Amino acid sequence: MNEPSNPVFAILNGLLAAFWRAYAQHQTHIALTEGWGLQGLAGVMRSRTADEPVTIHTLLNRLVELGGRPAFTIEAPNIGATLREVLDKDMGLQRNTKPKLNAAAEAAAAAHDATTRNLIEQILADEELHFSWLETELELYEKLGEALYTASRLQSGTKPAGRS
Repeated sequence: MNEPSNPVFAILNGLLAAFWRAYAQHQTHIALTEGWGLQGLAGVMRSRTADEPVTIHTLLNRLVELGGRPAFTIEAPNIGATLREVLDKDMGLQRNTKPKLNAAAEAAAAAHDATTRNLIEQILADEELHFSWLETELELYEKLGEALYTASRLQSGTKPAGRS
């Protein structure tokens, strides 16, 4: 698996670009949310994205283990200007990430790299939890309206579902 044409290198570099972009977007959205005084929501967002640096590190380690090198370009994050836009843009990112991860896992399997496939499938499982949380937040925003949703996210103290 050390030859330069290893297709897994492109898979891992593509995922690294996507996760660095997501990390930048999420950190910016957390800062905005804190700036708007929504400490409760910012805390949950921080908890939900705390594993992103670990994911990036794991993907980089796998690439290097295989003899590859980082070779990716990070797209600009898509930053929301309002709370609704923050939620929508993060959901858009999640909707885009799931198919990329599924395709990457399939490509790793086609390249006979079960270790990379398993790694990607573990990342996908976590991303599905984040997707579900965002889906719930958007549903609550719709049902409660902006004022009540915002009021419900001012204080911290609620632990996000699916996290310990």
